[in-house]
Amino acid sequence: MSLISGLRTYVMNYPGLVSGAPLLIDALGSKPTQYSIIPAPGPRIVAHYVDGGAECAFPFTIQSTESTADDLQRIENSGMYEALAAWFDTQTEAGSLPTLGAKQTATAVEALSWGFIYEQGNSGTGIYQIQCVLRYEQGV
Repeated sequence: MSLISGLRTYVMNYPGLVSGAPLLIDALGSKPTQYSIIPAPGPRIVAHYVDGGAECAFPFTIQSTESTADDLQRIENSGMYEALAAWFDTQTEAGSLPTLGAKQTATAVEALSWGFIYEQGNSGTGIYQIQCVLRYEQGV
């Protein structure tokens, strides 16, 4: 199983996603509501262990196409990302983390930023995003 596959399965369990909305990888449609997980640049190896294993990181963003027609909708959009960050914290504290590939053990999923509007369109829609990281240990 790839890191992004395990992460996708994990994020799909977040109860704040709109029911039936797609969760894509590296792609995002133009109509609300759609979600995407997009790998982000950043260091892969955080620390090497003497046994040959490593502490690793997989930086990513979660984006969504949302309606931005009025203030109430924009507040709800921002609130969803605030709640997602809190859900990551709660799940990490509880040890409920993604299932990864062989010799990979997730240790945390963290939001690194607040959710924010990344791109505002002229059609009453916008793209929101939050920067995150999956931390995991890679065994030998």
